[in-house]
Amino acid sequence: MEKRLKLTEAEWLVLLEDALKAGAKIQVNHRYRYKGKGLGTFLTNAKSKNKFDLMRKIEKLGFNYRLHSNDPEHYLEKYIGQLSADENPIKQRYITRFNTYVQPKHDLLKKRTINKLNSVWKAKFGDERKWSKPDTIDDKIRKWKNYRYDKVKNPEGKWFAYRSKIGPMFGWVYTRKRNKDKMKLIAHYFNMQELLELEQEGFLMD
Repeated sequence: MEKRLKLTEAEWLVLLEDALKAGAKIQVNHRYRYKGKGLGTFLTNAKSKNKFDLMRKIEKLGFNYRLHSNDPEHYLEKYIGQLSADENPIKQRYITRFNTYVQPKHDLLKKRTINKLNSVWKAKFGDERKWSKPDTIDDKIRKWKNYRYDKVKNPEGKWFAYRSKIGPMFGWVYTRKRNKDKMKLIAHYFNMQELLELEQEGFLMD
């Protein structure tokens, strides 16, 4: 019996891993099913019954309970309420929470609730709440290299140019040119030839 239980657990973990790789919109509730199996119940039971060893195995696969809560609308309503009541909101803290817990669930949220947050955000911070996923460092490096090797937009093959040429990347690239420490943090993304070119254009790393 014990052996069968371990096998069943292993099968659930394989199914979960498959769902994660497939980009399925997993939910932690008893209604959610994946490939006809009650994956939502498996995840719910692991959490509600405090099966910590199993939860560690689940999280090791890359599953995050907070990001896959059964009611993203409830979290967003709570987030909006806290922002509305906050007389002196620290913008960066709300940005961090938004990027981590709200934006990844954009497709599961109601348009009405999204518009409600947009209005509150505008009233509190004076700018538009963007819902596009922020670029990672890998994304920024990829875009920068695409510009460097674009023979049409950049026939001279330069790493740096005016904003009118390099576009939205200008501010990020300019900061790396002015700040040696920040440039050193990304030096490993470039080969020796690229590093030589960057140094010749004033990007210092030593």
